Amino acid sequence: MTPFRVWLGALGALVFASPCFAADNAFERALAIERGRPQAVRFERDAFLVRASTADVTLSPDGEQYAFVRGVDDARGLWLASSVDGSERQVLASTDATALAWTRDGRWLLVISSRRLFAVAAVGQGGSRLLAELGGAEERNFMDADPVRDAAAIVRERTLAPTGSTKSWRLVRVYVDGRRQVLAETRDRVTGYALDPSGRLAYLQVMQDDRLLTWRIAADGTRQDVLHCERMHRCGLWPRTDDAGRMLFAGDIGGSLRRLQRLEPDGSVSAVLADPRGEADLDDFMADPVSGAPGLAYFRGTVVTVRGIDRAMQAHIDAIEQRYRGRALTLQPGRSRWLVVERGGALQGVRYHLYNPTNGQVSDILDDPPRRARDDGAASWLPESAMARQLPFSWTASDGMRLHGFVRVPPGRDPAHVPLVAMVHGGPWGQVAAEEFGTGYAQFLVNRGYAVFEPNFRGSTGFGRDYMLAANGDFGNGRVQRDIVEGTQALLAAGVGDRDRVGIVGASFGGYATLLGLTWQPELFRVGVAFVPPADFAWDLTWITRTREAQVLSAVLPFERWMSLVALDLNDPARMGPLHAQSPLANAERMNRPLTILAGGDDQRVALRGVLGYVARLTLLDKNVTLLVDPAAGHQNDRVVAKEAGLYLTAEALRTVLGGPAETPPDPVLSQYLRANLRVSGGALADDATAKTKR
Repeated sequence: MTPFRVWLGALGALVFASPCFAADNAFERALAIERGRPQAVRFERDAFLVRASTADVTLSPDGEQYAFVRGVDDARGLWLASSVDGSERQVLASTDATALAWTRDGRWLLVISSRRLFAVAAVGQGGSRLLAELGGAEERNFMDADPVRDAAAIVRERTLAPTGSTKSWRLVRVYVDGRRQVLAETRDRVTGYALDPSGRLAYLQVMQDDRLLTWRIAADGTRQDVLHCERMHRCGLWPRTDDAGRMLFAGDIGGSLRRLQRLEPDGSVSAVLADPRGEADLDDFMADPVSGAPGLAYFRGTVVTVRGIDRAMQAHIDAIEQRYRGRALTLQPGRSRWLVVERGGALQGVRYHLYNPTNGQVSDILDDPPRRARDDGAASWLPESAMARQLPFSWTASDGMRLHGFVRVPPGRDPAHVPLVAMVHGGPWGQVAAEEFGTGYAQFLVNRGYAVFEPNFRGSTGFGRDYMLAANGDFGNGRVQRDIVEGTQALLAAGVGDRDRVGIVGASFGGYATLLGLTWQPELFRVGVAFVPPADFAWDLTWITRTREAQVLSAVLPFERWMSLVALDLNDPARMGPLHAQSPLANAERMNRPLTILAGGDDQRVALRGVLGYVARLTLLDKNVTLLVDPAAGHQNDRVVAKEAGLYLTAEALRTVLGGPAETPPDPVLSQYLRANLRVSGGALADDATAKTKR
């Protein structure tokens, strides 16, 4: 079955006082357990860069088979396997799939890429074929497998109208046999829908101005307004009505936290399921394989919570969780088997299992070894016993707001006497999720002897609409930066980290926070490493409006309107002025700590010229700055050697100031990359790194 990903509004990550603190008994006990564990051996950098051999695993509705992609890079193939005997068969030798989904009848596997929607015959019949070209001038995209009709998918597209006429949006049912059925056509962008049990369009959701508007569609096609979601409220429709014809949606109407809600016949909204901890947004749904209704829901706050809609579903969830305690589980129910996807904060890679709801038995599947990053040879996952556990940590900010984050400490060490690194996530509208191994940077630094703090400052997603909007646009040296600072201070007061050895690291917005920390809080942060950082956040947001990236980041709302809804009106001098005045660029003379910056020459989200201008100013002021620019890299650099360079330069930058261990010298491949891309070599770090590349 296919998970239903709830709508997050226009928010896409920009992949950009004395505090009170919570050092309750649970956190103290967790620290004591970590202190009592055996110390981990040191692992080489490449061990943190291994890649999974399988991805995009999805279970058929009947639970009898599962599909997956096997391989890496250009050698990725599509496979089907039996849930009964484990036999496998390759159905496509090569695929560029970014997602897989099953049609309702389980006879067709939908293969989705950025360019096309393809249907693969899954039960021995013929007829595999291209269903639709995606993207392009029609902006066509896959919405979901049709939740009511067999052998069909739902796509959204924009008409190609003659010059000067108004374009319209269509919701279209595409059958595997080539038939097309237009379900709706409107001048407003379609964002959601719900079909009744017969397959008729019952509700349609569109974006109108800056609000989500939902219409009830009568049998004669007339429309009635039934739900408005305005000012960043969330209301993502479940794609089919319940048996009584009522609309279900993931919303925060009447509150801050997103939960499963239902529109009643009288127009009122009732709650169906919310986070039992009262902490986290509804993160995702999964359908019941028999009814097609929501079967279970996920909430991901400081812990991951899975809840069934009814007692029978919850009983199965309880049985699975009993076996995989403390894990982040994604469950795909099928009629005869369930797919169990297991993740953990100390578990590198993903593990897959099948659960039999009849007898409760669980079997492991897809245990292919990971691949080495450099040459794709067989590798091994890092041992969980040597990895740091992800410990929830909450604190109260100086203005009284309760905030959340996570901490990892080196096993077997006294956490009070190790250096501490604040690792700030991008966005700022993003999240550090519970029980996630992540990119490997945090575990790499812990393995080098650092404690790592990952704060979900206000503005972060996942903890409710109020939490996200509480930043109120104060992204300079203001409220959001104070959250990061106060969280770090709270952690020090709770017995984690040597307060004389604190650094800060981040990417995109996290890189910007790193620059702010070295500029405005140098008494706390002694060294920083910033990946793709805007040196003037306000200027960079304005620059984005003049590029195509604005549409990528905000495909539903105009980018400038989205910014104004999160209190960043780009045309308001009263809002932008303080951000400019407090920016690292405008205060370069204040930056007196060692700084390493890594940037991309083809970055469409953070202007390279802004980074270069900032570094030039620091250089003229004789500041200790190192700059690496990869000319082929965008906002995210997926080249293996670039990732290793990031690990190496981060470790060496922290070592020179915080006293961590020396890093293994670069091999010839990494040495060549550093020689080619290090543009400014300032201070002990750059000199030392350059010397090592010449050995």
